Amino acid sequence: MEEKPRFEEVEIASIQWSLPYLESWEPTSSWGSVGSDKPLPEVPEPTKLQRLADYLTTTLRALGLNLFVYFFKRYYGFDMDERPKIAFHRNRGKALFRSLIHVLPFTVAMIEIIINWRGWYLGADVNGLSYFQFAAKLHEMAMQSSLAVIVFSYMRSELFSGSGLPIGAMLSGLQLTQVSYLWSMELWGIGLSTLSIRRKLGIMAMIVLAVMLASTTGPSSAVLMIPRLGYWPAGSTHIWMNITSEGLWPSNVDGSLVPASCSQAPNISNACPSSEWKSMHEFFTLSNQMIPNPYMGGFSVTPYSVQVTGRTALRQLIIQHQYYRNMSAPYDQQAAKATSQHAAVADALSTTGSLWSMALEFSGSKFSNLRDGVQTISNSYYQPYTLASCGSDVIEGREDNRPVSFPIPPGSSPAMLSKANISMELPEMMTIAYPGIDRSEILQTPGPTSDYRIKWVELPQDPFNGTSIGAVILEPTKNSTQRIMLCNLSAAWGSSSINISSFPAASGTNVATSSIVDTSSKLPRARDYGQNQADSVITYDLPLFPQRLINIRESWARYLNPIDPSSNRSVLSSLMEVKLIHKNDTTSAAIMLAGLLANGLSRIGLDGQLQGDLRTVTDPVTMRPVADGAYWFAGKGDIFKVDPQQAKNWVKLLVQSAAEGYAYNISGLAPKVTITILLVYCFLTVLHLFYTTLTGISSTSWDSISEFMVLAVNSSPTEKLRNTCAGIISMNIYKLPVRVLTSRDEADEDEHLELVFGSVDE
Repeated sequence: MEEKPRFEEVEIASIQWSLPYLESWEPTSSWGSVGSDKPLPEVPEPTKLQRLADYLTTTLRALGLNLFVYFFKRYYGFDMDERPKIAFHRNRGKALFRSLIHVLPFTVAMIEIIINWRGWYLGADVNGLSYFQFAAKLHEMAMQSSLAVIVFSYMRSELFSGSGLPIGAMLSGLQLTQVSYLWSMELWGIGLSTLSIRRKLGIMAMIVLAVMLASTTGPSSAVLMIPRLGYWPAGSTHIWMNITSEGLWPSNVDGSLVPASCSQAPNISNACPSSEWKSMHEFFTLSNQMIPNPYMGGFSVTPYSVQVTGRTALRQLIIQHQYYRNMSAPYDQQAAKATSQHAAVADALSTTGSLWSMALEFSGSKFSNLRDGVQTISNSYYQPYTLASCGSDVIEGREDNRPVSFPIPPGSSPAMLSKANISMELPEMMTIAYPGIDRSEILQTPGPTSDYRIKWVELPQDPFNGTSIGAVILEPTKNSTQRIMLCNLSAAWGSSSINISSFPAASGTNVATSSIVDTSSKLPRARDYGQNQADSVITYDLPLFPQRLINIRESWARYLNPIDPSSNRSVLSSLMEVKLIHKNDTTSAAIMLAGLLANGLSRIGLDGQLQGDLRTVTDPVTMRPVADGAYWFAGKGDIFKVDPQQAKNWVKLLVQSAAEGYAYNISGLAPKVTITILLVYCFLTVLHLFYTTLTGISSTSWDSISEFMVLAVNSSPTEKLRNTCAGIISMNIYKLPVRVLTSRDEADEDEHLELVFGSVDE
């Protein structure tokens, strides 16, 4: 009967202390294996070449460059035969050399984290930007190799422990890039094994963490390594305008705010409420032609952005036709909304942006190379927001003395309507009756009956809570029956931000955009078709947003509808004849009125101008004073100097500048998440380096499938693995613990390492 081999356990605590430089040297220093009680023979002092070969072998093998070890030994004539080896070493020097595989990925990860955390502006263009993706991929491969070394180190220590390691975890270091390993039988076999709870949780936590890091560190490195195109802070300053807040954003608007010249149509200027109405007319006309009628079907084209001008800034008059989900609400289910940047503030911001761009040319700043410069005001700035709701009715001749009813303001709550005289005078919506004017009086509105005429009605806050002014539009008619549209108009100053985008290399008008600052007051029931609600500039409900309601008088509102001398027709009549596609007359009227009202309100206070003396330095070339760009871009203080006493009642606004270009920063969620992932990797690497340096224990054995296969072939067969040669389908196999023990023959003359399956008690 064949004698069974005798095994001895190999414990970390009993690993032999290796001689310096010689524990893996061949042939003289590689006698015996871990666990052997044979004393190492005396060895001669190694030569310098042998020392170099020893450390070079250790380093290249740790870096996975075994092929170069082969060529090196072959070139210098070393013995190429396999010799006895030591599986584990306890040498701090070699442990450090074997840790070199962590240096590159760890260093690159830390550099990425530091650069992005501190921020670094690169400029408008980055040469070779596409190569960063390849560099990120190489870094990912290096981090995956580093993680594999950490996992193998952990698994080897478990493999040599008293209880062994579940068979499913033996090659876990080679499966880190396979996410499917997380739900494989190999991993779950660890959890069902007979190991202690602490050891099972430790092994599984290490594997799961390594798999997650191997899958996410690559994309994380790419996010942090590739410069991102965005806006970089480039200074800030306060600006002053020689106008009061009430003069710029009045609560009561009347005819005293309109220049006298606005009463004459040929003399209409930027300061007149009706200025730029032709831009609206042209835009609506073009919008109707964007999609020919045969292709329209049920699709509705809603006017969106009309470009209007001030003195120096190109602004956006945004008009939106909006629907409401709440069909049981008492107010109009369709309404038109509009807003536009305040012309005076946009002009002041545009001038500031031009000065900022000029300062770039003389400062030699890093921002001299940029794609775009943006100036932003986000505090204490307001712009007009308007809302219009219209319904249709009929006047049955001059003897019709019935009072008229106006639509309920959209967004009104039941509490606002408790005192109102609610009626269903208009068939499509609930209304509030207004006895202050009757239908026969409306018929006396001046103007030719062949045109659209408008009568402005000052509606009281009780019961018209949230209303700024009412309007009655008389449609063209040729008989005694007069069709009319009754409109409720709301307007308010809304807290917003305004941006001026100015291209330093370009000349001309700067472009202004804006957005609502306080989005918490937007109601979810409002839906903006054709545009994402979260991105909409005018998705709001009045009077809940904005907060500062504007009370408009008829003496100001009449300037919105002057007579155009070129056609001898009113502004409203010219706009209504556009006949918006798939819009009825009441919807078209609401769109036009909301746009006209927002455009007119945005021009109030246009006489307010930018004030202050510019802080300057002398240009060494031209010897002329130029803006102190270095002071401005560093954000050291205000670039404008004003008399505090004179400016105490002026409008004061904070302008923040930004330069568009490629940069490293932590702006946004993605960089913060990726930095967290790389920090976890770095922390795990530091722990591993600390452990190996402190203990000096290291190994490069069995870090490939070939070496594991050879170890398995040299191991004795076991009944526990019966019927597994063609595959494994049972969880019991993966639960088996496996250890590496030293096998000796009966004569005690030969020994080698083997895989032994089963628990210690078996």
